[in-house]
Amino acid sequence: MKKLMIATSVLLLVACSKEEKVKTEKTGSLSDLVSSAKSYSKVSSSMQDVTKNIENLKNIPPLTNEELKAVLPDQLLGLKRKELSVGDNAMMNLSTAEAKYTDDNNKKIKVEIIDGAGETGSAMVSIMMLGMNVNQEKITETGFEKSTEINGAKSIISEDKKSEKISSKIQTVLKNRYLLTLNADGFSYDELSKAIGELNTSALK
Repeated sequence: MKKLMIATSVLLLVACSKEEKVKTEKTGSLSDLVSSAKSYSKVSSSMQDVTKNIENLKNIPPLTNEELKAVLPDQLLGLKRKELSVGDNAMMNLSTAEAKYTDDNNKKIKVEIIDGAGETGSAMVSIMMLGMNVNQEKITETGFEKSTEINGAKSIISEDKKSEKISSKIQTVLKNRYLLTLNADGFSYDELSKAIGELNTSALK
């Protein structure tokens, strides 16, 4: 219960900061006020969805170790799975899975899954969903980071290339419950995005 209260407090702080921004900008131009009001309305609506999602998930039992293991194949984008760990994260009381894939050319992919079932998981995954609802994009000399949609789910993707080295990352929420994160070395975002199709996501209830 304490962890859920903390998560809820974070959501309330976000809402209050947005509300305060609207009040402050009343002295600005009409266009600024309208823009701020729309932003606050969008955040308020998203928070309602987050709160509803927490209520839907907090009393659901998490997946078993065998169910989580079924999601992660022996190979991913041609790389062999070298490590696999599943189970309850005692420090956070979360049901998680992690797999690492490598080859002889120093290509690497790490896949992490957090089950949003239960009190702690429901708050964490739902707050991540709130962050993903914000449309943002950052472009640098070596890469990018932006919000997008993958198979209809809000997601955050990034890519960074320096000389001959390239890395990429995908973070998305599946079925409004599972936080899926893929980190890769040696793969572009376009290449890494194909890895999602090789995961057995049908095993996720």
